[in-house]
Formats: sequence, structure tokens, C-alpha cells
Amino acid sequence: MVADGLYFPEGPRWRPDEGKLYFSDVMAGKVSRLDENGVVETVFEPGEFPSGLGFLDNGDMLVVATESHEIVKVKRDVRLKGGASRLDSVRHADISTPYDTGNNDMVVAQNGNAYAGAYIAGLSEEEPPGPHNAPRLGNMVLARPDGSSQIVADRVCFPNGGAITADGKTLIVAETFAFTLTAWDINHDGTLSNRRPFANLAAPTDGISLDAEGCIWVACPYFSYGDSGGWVRVADGGEIKQVIPLSDPDKSAYACMLGGIDGRDLYLCESTVLGRERFQGDGRVRKIRVEIPRAENQF
Repeated sequence: MVADGLYFPEGPRWRPDEGKLYFSDVMAGKVSRLDENGVVETVFEPGEFPSGLGFLDNGDMLVVATESHEIVKVKRDVRLKGGASRLDSVRHADISTPYDTGNNDMVVAQNGNAYAGAYIAGLSEEEPPGPHNAPRLGNMVLARPDGSSQIVADRVCFPNGGAITADGKTLIVAETFAFTLTAWDINHDGTLSNRRPFANLAAPTDGISLDAEGCIWVACPYFSYGDSGGWVRVADGGEIKQVIPLSDPDKSAYACMLGGIDGRDLYLCESTVLGRERFQGDGRVRKIRVEIPRAENQF
């Protein structure tokens, strides 16, 4: 155990220059950071639910503000000081769409382009997905460093965790209720093309982290509806390399991130089993050691 007493930790990002893990404690309404000793510090309270996180090359932090449908920016010096409020941030980009979408996770490329998921509500978490409880299709939104934005992918089934390969050429996104990871080529202008399957997990896919061999660690909230799920390491094409089941029947796996001094610490974000009501104190972050370190150029 690294940290407990949280609410719903999501969107983890490792900062190698600080040796700290940043994450959104979504339902607590704050962005926090966690050091190697398990000390949790509030960095930013946006006044609404935060979700996806990312960092620009200069150290400024980008945060998805889910209710405002925008990405806000917290300057590096403000972020390092901690305790920031919405007044200490600026609007970075509008990520709303014409389709009544909500926003959740995000990944930021080395050049500052941010890719945020836009999902359409309508699926009940209280029963398994199926023809009577089918998710609607959402979008991926590109937000450029100049604040401009556009939809770059449609018909995405509840877009969630994202990763960009170390060469900056491929975006991989979890389509949660399609039970898949999907890849796109990133074009020179930041738009996406050549959509293709990366892996089918046969279970819902949430937060993800890319390792140095090009495999993805993916958090699966359940393997069979109602259970705890766990984390799966999967290669391009779908070969399962490793499975870490979550043995606590009251928790589900929601996100993960490789970090640590050598990149071999896998941080695991957990909270109440999908479909149950969540409360303050239900969330926690653990870490385990893995063999293959994190990929380079992860922001």
C-alpha cells in the first residue's frame, strides 16, 4: 500500500523530475501528488470533478475539467507550490462537442498536443452492458497548444485511458465498453488516421500505461461483471503477457501508471467495485515491481 483514504483515484501521471505520482481524486474534486514515502499533497482544486492529467514540456499541468468541458492549465510554479484553486488556473482549450458528451481521460504528446476522450452517457454501471444497456459512441478531441480544438475520431466506445508511443507516431486509447484498445497513426498536424485494433481484452478497459517493449498495462474494472478485475499486460495484437488479479472483493481496478526511479514501479489505482456507490475513503493507490520499465516520452 502506498496511499489509502482516497475517494476515486484516476488519471495517474509520473513526474520523473520530481519523483512523484500525480493523480486526480475525481470525486473528491482535487488533483493530488504522491511521493515515494506515501505522503499525499493536494495540488489543485478546480471546483468541479477533475479527470485526465498531462504536462507540457515547460512543466505546466493540464487538467480535464469534466463539468466545464474544458482543459485548464496550471503554471509550473503554481503547481509546485501546491494548494492551487481554479482562480490560479487559466482556460487552455474548449473540448466540448455538439453531441452532449462528457469528458474524462487525456494524454499529452511531447509537442503539447492533448487528446481527450468525449463520451456519451446512457450506460448504467449497475448492470452489465448488453443490448438493453448499450453504451453510445463518443469522440476523441485534439486540443493544440494554441488552444484550438477539433474532433479527430468518432464512433469511439467510451474513450478512456490513453498512451502515445515513444516516437510520437501512434495514439492508443482504451474503448472501455468495447473491451478493446484501439490505435491510430498521429499525422503531422495532430489529426488521426489508420484506425486499427491494438488488443481485445474481453473485459472493460480503463486506465493504461505503456512500457519500453511497447506493451500496455491496462486496468480492467472487472473480468466478469461484479468481480474486482485487475491489471493486464498486453502486446500489440492481443497476446496477454501478464495478469495481476485484484483479490479484494470490494475494489475494482481503474487505472495504472509506470514510474519510480527506474521506471519499474507500477502504480495501481483502485476504488469501489464498478456499479456500487462510492464514498470518501474507498480509494487507494498501491504499487508493485515489474520487470519492464516505462516507455520514454510519457507526459
